[in-house]
Amino acid sequence: MTHAAHTRPTHRLAGWLAGLCLALPAAPALAELLSFGLLGDVYMTREHEGYLKGMLDDMADKNESLAIFTGGIKSAEQGCQDSTLLAAYPVFAKAPLPTFYVPGDADWLLCAKFAPEERLNLLRKTYYQSDRSLGDPSLPLSRQAAHPELMRWESGPALFVTLSVTGSNNHRGDNEDASSEFTERSTANLAWLSAAFAKAVESQMSMLVIVMYGDPEFAQPGVSEPSRGYVSLLDLLKTETATFPGQVLLVHGGGGVHRIDHPLINPANNLPYQNFTRVETYGALQQGWVEVRIERNDKAGNDPVRRTEFKFESFPWPPLSLDNMPPAEPAPKEPTTLPLPPESGTPTAAAAAGK
Repeated sequence: MTHAAHTRPTHRLAGWLAGLCLALPAAPALAELLSFGLLGDVYMTREHEGYLKGMLDDMADKNESLAIFTGGIKSAEQGCQDSTLLAAYPVFAKAPLPTFYVPGDADWLLCAKFAPEERLNLLRKTYYQSDRSLGDPSLPLSRQAAHPELMRWESGPALFVTLSVTGSNNHRGDNEDASSEFTERSTANLAWLSAAFAKAVESQMSMLVIVMYGDPEFAQPGVSEPSRGYVSLLDLLKTETATFPGQVLLVHGGGGVHRIDHPLINPANNLPYQNFTRVETYGALQQGWVEVRIERNDKAGNDPVRRTEFKFESFPWPPLSLDNMPPAEPAPKEPTTLPLPPESGTPTAAAAAGK
């Protein structure tokens, strides 16, 4: 009797509380929509041959959804023989998470003893041979037919797109007329990027992630201006970012210094575009990887630009020594204009942004 007398009111109270919970709106929660890792300039040398696999394993252990390598599988001092350029392929192919690789300058452009485009064609036939990413598991993607290193894929709330942008004035050359290699590659880059912005808007994607190797030399008003090889790219980024209803993240390597900032300047007011963030991956002498988390910003309501945001966390590794590298190959004095690869060479088949 005593047990029943105490139990009955408890049941009534529980039922009343359950009804109250149903009547009240659920409290908003901070939802992580996607998390992925960034790395670059991790060389396949004897001293550090375990670094690339180790970082990819570390990302998988931290439950990253995918990995992006911003170029630099070898140093400029190493040769460009097939064995050197392809040494990273088994590591990428067996990575325990979907992995995307963008070629760096030393991976093809700085191969002075070879025709650079021929070395790029070798990379295309190996690393870009299907309509899926590297890694196991992998993700489906789209490629630009003549430039298969230009990739596009969706994951979570983000659309990802890769470009073929190099350092050293984007290999434009110093002459008044740009090199034919630059002109053809730049045209493909700009068309691919424009299509990515359009695709993101059409699909109502709140994030666009742009990946490339070269630092585009963002202008600092009154201090510096970009080289001519980057001007058309930066102009397009300004035009598209100004009207994009979401956040834009540009990821690149090539500079050697890991940083996260807002370097794209609005010419109308000389202030940074607040929906544009740049992440430069760790350089060869630093070593490490960066975690990017895309999270829901509940305080922003339905604001299309601020409703989601990027957050970052960096994981440094012991620095890489270059003391025992082989002698450097002599660099070409001027960009060499070479015929484009034949058609048969293409594949067949935690700072926060937006505050």
